[in-house]
Amino acid sequence: MPDQKQIRAGRALLDWTQETLAERSGIARATIKNIENGTTTPRPETSNLLQKTFETAGVEFIPNSGVRMKDRVVQIYEGPDSNQQLLDDVYHTLRKNGGEVLIAHVDETKFINSITQKGLEKHMERLENANIQEKLLVKRGDTNLVAPLESYRGIPEEYFSPYPFYIYGSKLALLSRESPEKAIIINDERFADCVKKLFNFVWDRTEMPSRKKTTKG
Repeated sequence: MPDQKQIRAGRALLDWTQETLAERSGIARATIKNIENGTTTPRPETSNLLQKTFETAGVEFIPNSGVRMKDRVVQIYEGPDSNQQLLDDVYHTLRKNGGEVLIAHVDETKFINSITQKGLEKHMERLENANIQEKLLVKRGDTNLVAPLESYRGIPEEYFSPYPFYIYGSKLALLSRESPEKAIIINDERFADCVKKLFNFVWDRTEMPSRKKTTKG
């Protein structure tokens, strides 16, 4: 289990504040502060959750209060929360400097069913606050759109897939909402740049939808 020094060092490696760790782990910031200060001894379930949160982010704990980043290119989220975990990774990857996230094969109805209308609104709000813009490829004729209309381009139905992919920062991610639900994130700038060029080729040769229907929960 991570000790207080490892928790502080793990946050430093990831450039996380206590607030970020609280958000990622679901543990109250006050609890994290007390653990790091040594005024609280965490329960086993709290320690397990902290360790899992750090390991998911690529940090591993080693003997004598040591920490290091894992040499890892591929990260996999599985289960009902995999879509939300992918969205969290998009946000935390880009939030410091802003930027673009490119998403192909977007179906907003399935997206909302996966994370709820409230979850969608919260995600869009944090993207806007962090100056993160989206480019979204949807099925041509789809009017069930929730982002600004200029964020979309329509592709012919025969080229549309039920498996979205995301490009952001140095990462390429693929998502399956079918059982077993899974998000696979490849952190390699070469692969991300390769698919980004293909995405932009399609984007530049397709049109913005002409109609928009507001999605409601």
